[in-house]
Amino acid sequence: MLQREFRGDIPNTVEGLVRLPGVGPKMAHLAMDIAWHQAWHVHRISNRLGWTRGGTKNPEETRKALEDWLPRDLWSEINWLLVGFGQQVCQSSAPCV
Repeated sequence: MLQREFRGDIPNTVEGLVRLPGVGPKMAHLAMDIAWHQAWHVHRISNRLGWTRGGTKNPEETRKALEDWLPRDLWSEINWLLVGFGQQVCQSSAPCV
């Protein structure tokens, strides 16, 4: 399946990961966090910017809150922007907002 559908690479999206046998949403998000450190940056910054309507407690809640209002065609772009911003500017130890 990895060869056929993902050119031999591990999917780098939650949607791609959950297509793999035995991988559910929780494991997919955990893999994203461990492998690409994405979930926590998005969670932290989205809450600081007030994008989650009242705040969320974890990356999964944040993902669901963002998916409720953020257009799907922007998900990937916003993710990469927030990850970069979180790594370089708005770090957990140096709040920016």
